[in-house]
Amino acid sequence: MSGKTSATIKELLAKAKGSNPALLFNKLLAHKLSHNGEEIKKVEFLKEFTALIAENFSEHLNLLKKIVDSLPCSKTFKVRTGYRLAIGLGNPSLIENGFLFHHTYGIPYIPGETLKGLARSVFLISAYESIKDNLNSLSISDFEKNLVSEGENDVKKTLNSHPVKVVLEGTQIEKPYDFFVKVFGTQRKRGEVVFFDAYPEDFNKNCFEIDIMNPHYQKYYTEKGKEPPADWYNPVPIHFLTLKEGLVFVVCLGEASLDEGLEDKEWKLIETLLKVGLENFGVGAKKRKGYGWFEIQSK
Repeated sequence: MSGKTSATIKELLAKAKGSNPALLFNKLLAHKLSHNGEEIKKVEFLKEFTALIAENFSEHLNLLKKIVDSLPCSKTFKVRTGYRLAIGLGNPSLIENGFLFHHTYGIPYIPGETLKGLARSVFLISAYESIKDNLNSLSISDFEKNLVSEGENDVKKTLNSHPVKVVLEGTQIEKPYDFFVKVFGTQRKRGEVVFFDAYPEDFNKNCFEIDIMNPHYQKYYTEKGKEPPADWYNPVPIHFLTLKEGLVFVVCLGEASLDEGLEDKEWKLIETLLKVGLENFGVGAKKRKGYGWFEIQSK
């Protein structure tokens, strides 16, 4: 790339600063903060990021709202972050911990596949807990493999002959295997429910918060236990980006039926599975530390 072209790109990026957090986080700040090849400090990067982004994103949100309103949603409800949400920390980033932004609009979101995986996990745990005494010590991973495999087997027959109670909630699912195939699909058949991406109902720069993890036993972990987890090591503060508690997301589910479509009671079951997952298991990173769980805002 010629020097003139590079300068033009930097100029264009500078004009766009702040209006798109993804562009700022993943591209622009690296140009701004890099000096003579020196390493960029994470906390300085994040402070600069939260200082430079725009006050609000009403233009982006209005565009998103039009898109969401046009989606064929059969079931919609809102959830509120019960604590901080750390999502996309494993994404590539020059400050080690990334963050998940929408590629076009630059706004954080929860991917639809994450929501589908969460609801599916709640179903599998519920089903396994309900019939495990009839599975001859089968592990839950082998239980799942039997459900999605081709052809008939005893696990599918056993599951369909025993009602399943949703864990932590108690709603009963009749013909659980048929329900599982219809909603989530198998290797040979797609599911009939579309889990759309979930976007914030409203968003501004104050929705971001800088958090920190502070491991004390770096040598113990990096040396895989060869060094003791002793208190004479210095702490290693690692800063990362999160979304604040109280941010409302809109969850939308659509239908892609293959034949008769889904009944109302099936929609209620799907909604129940997802709400149980969001309230009790959460999404994103650091869930064992209390991050990523939600409160149900409305039905």
